[in-house]
Amino acid sequence: MPPLICAVLIFMPARAMAYRHDAGLSAKLKAEFEAVISSAPSGRELYGKLAGAGPGYTALRVLARRDPSDWFSWFDPGSNAVYFNSRFILKFFAAKGFDEAGVVDVLWGNKEVREELVKRAAPLYLHELVHALQYYHYPEYRRDAGANPLEFEYEAYLTEDIYVHERMKADPSLLRDFISGTYTDIYTADIFATYFALSLDPGLYREKIRKNYEERRGGYISMEHAESAQKNSVADARIFAYAAGSVGEYAENSAALARLSAQKEEYARFIRDFYETRWPSFSADALLLIGGTALEEKNYPLALDCLAVADENSAGDGLPPGELEALRAKGALAILEAASFMRDNSAKMGLESLSQHLKSLEKACRATGRPFPEDLLGLRDRTYPRAAARYSGLYKSAVSGAKKDYYRENMEYFSAPSGAAQIEK
Repeated sequence: MPPLICAVLIFMPARAMAYRHDAGLSAKLKAEFEAVISSAPSGRELYGKLAGAGPGYTALRVLARRDPSDWFSWFDPGSNAVYFNSRFILKFFAAKGFDEAGVVDVLWGNKEVREELVKRAAPLYLHELVHALQYYHYPEYRRDAGANPLEFEYEAYLTEDIYVHERMKADPSLLRDFISGTYTDIYTADIFATYFALSLDPGLYREKIRKNYEERRGGYISMEHAESAQKNSVADARIFAYAAGSVGEYAENSAALARLSAQKEEYARFIRDFYETRWPSFSADALLLIGGTALEEKNYPLALDCLAVADENSAGDGLPPGELEALRAKGALAILEAASFMRDNSAKMGLESLSQHLKSLEKACRATGRPFPEDLLGLRDRTYPRAAARYSGLYKSAVSGAKKDYYRENMEYFSAPSGAAQIEK
């Protein structure tokens, strides 16, 4: 068995035994999730697609199971179920002392608990519904390819972020509270991580998804890789068929290759059209909402990243001139306000906060072709070496994962000569 396929089998969360309230809980969660998600246009569109994809969604179950992985939720095609990791359900409610069966019992019997979970985890559930829809359309793909293709994540994340954006536009209170630091929870933090990582460049967006799944979680392959691996299997099977006088395995692998090739082309067309029709106006509108809210809440690093740095990746994005000008105008305002904020507050700021404000201002100035404020040059040049040493120490003590990557990126940025860091990883 190829090593990558072995990794998939190792890292896929396992299914567990059934509990007495599984059926009742599934029915309640499905109905309650559908009611919440259908309140947004993208949610109604997804449910329409599910209804037209055969009987799969009707039979879909929604269950809670404990798993040691860092997955909040997942779709399992073998059981046609969306699972929520009960470890994170307990963390969300700050609850202890419940085993797996106890979590199922509480969710089944307590409507208020269910409603709170549904309210915060709806985008994650929608993400898994996209994977379910993909499986209903391509039921043989995982068997033929041996894994879930990375391209499926490009659709799932964009659908999730469009849904989140629609919800935030309708009621921005959660976005405002999260940005201001007055509210957070584990599901909201995870959901906003990709929503806040938007740019005007869909390639950068997809690259972040690729890095997340290929470098940190493992087990994901591209459709191109899957097709190439299947071609090798066909070639091997052909040799063995001649040697053994049997053509059965060769014919089976050839049929799988034909399916993979056809599905790869079909899905490539779909994902290209999906991004071309949705991305330009969605990305600009989302960056304006996030950046504008961050500016109001005086979260200048986020405001600058969303508004001013958008200029850097705006070429060829198909934005109407008015939308790009709105971003640029807000970006210019963010630069002015951030510089003024640092003049007034730098002496009271901690090293990490100050260095991140300076870094965001520097990147925004560079992206928009503006000079870095002269009166802040001395502050920048004094702060960067201290920040480099700070992040170097944090990087050395970190074990692995996203934090270590974050510390490394900042260590390299602040170590660059003359405060003119060009390292953007």
